[in-house]
Amino acid sequence: MSSPSTPVSPLEALKAGFRRACVRRLVGDEAGAIDVLKNEIPKLVVGWAKTTSLDAAEKKGKLKEMFDDESGRADELATAFDLFAGRFEARVAELVRKELGDVTNRLEQIVEAMSGGTPVEPLPQESEGGSEVEPVEAEEEEDLDPPKGIGLRFDEIEEMIDQVLSDD
Repeated sequence: MSSPSTPVSPLEALKAGFRRACVRRLVGDEAGAIDVLKNEIPKLVVGWAKTTSLDAAEKKGKLKEMFDDESGRADELATAFDLFAGRFEARVAELVRKELGDVTNRLEQIVEAMSGGTPVEPLPQESEGGSEVEPVEAEEEEDLDPPKGIGLRFDEIEEMIDQVLSDD
């Protein structure tokens, strides 16, 4: 059995290359995505083209289909991540708020015990720092940032594929 990172065929290697380029672009690594498209994909296209009996037009169509599929998967992954991140952030904020409230209550108990039960004058609150925190309700899905959806377009590398196929 091969390891998950080792593609089992030229087709799988090509799909993985497309996926790598799409994911790099989605995470903001434009230079990395371009590097994959320029330096890895042409070799993978040649390797795959040698193993298939499709004619040039069919190869081009298949490459476009593969690229669109991987770009779509990367966009779906980005959407899922954005949703998860928003919910995670809301949950962490809720937990931190609760913990800080518990610590505040405990500190107030300690101060009261140390002062012998006489009330201690509260510290003046500064208006600049926004020291008073209003409770934040959990964000609804509509309030989350929309996914960036900056997947690669096949047209951006179509010329490269034409060149690789013409070299065959």
